[in-house]
Amino acid sequence: MVCTVDRIAALKILLHSAKYPSSSVNGVLLGPSPAEASSQGSAPNTHDEGPSSVHVTDAIPLFHSFLTLAPSLETALFQVDALCRSKPGVKVVGYYHANELLTDLDLKPMARRLADRIQQQQGQAVTLLVDNGKLGAFADNASQDILQLWTSEGKGWGRSAASKLNCQTEGLRDLYVDALLQGRHQQLCDFDDHLNDIAKDWTNSDFQS
Repeated sequence: MVCTVDRIAALKILLHSAKYPSSSVNGVLLGPSPAEASSQGSAPNTHDEGPSSVHVTDAIPLFHSFLTLAPSLETALFQVDALCRSKPGVKVVGYYHANELLTDLDLKPMARRLADRIQQQQGQAVTLLVDNGKLGAFADNASQDILQLWTSEGKGWGRSAASKLNCQTEGLRDLYVDALLQGRHQQLCDFDDHLNDIAKDWTNSDFQS
């Protein structure tokens, strides 16, 4: 399976990780449904779009604490579903996760369960895992390989080859560093933040690439 990630989605994932550097964070990935993506044929990548392709156009940050708390998760997924219904053609197409430890590059059982939950709704769902250990090198323009693609095609979740992930990194490093310098990562709100203060916009509609 091939996955294309738009720059704004990648930026939100990285800023969510930067806002809570000592915590695991997660969220859901949005994009056109596979049928919609194939009919449009407009995903900006170098791979052929097809039935085994996923195009991630946005990311919705969910939690940075108590990631598996059932009531909060159910509420969040319900709200995300309502958001998707308000945007015809937009679906949940995957899950993203960043582990608490810099050196931890495994998709833990808890994260796998949440990814499974997303996959139950969208059979071709993918998971993106943040390589926390490379965030510093990315900011220093020494690395571009900051996201890992995980897929589950009937054999459980496993890491896919780097060639299967096409992330729009052009200009992403500058946007990321500028956002950190301006403190915009502190302005990014996840659903946890929204539960503590309902005035906070968990869709982060003000963030643009």
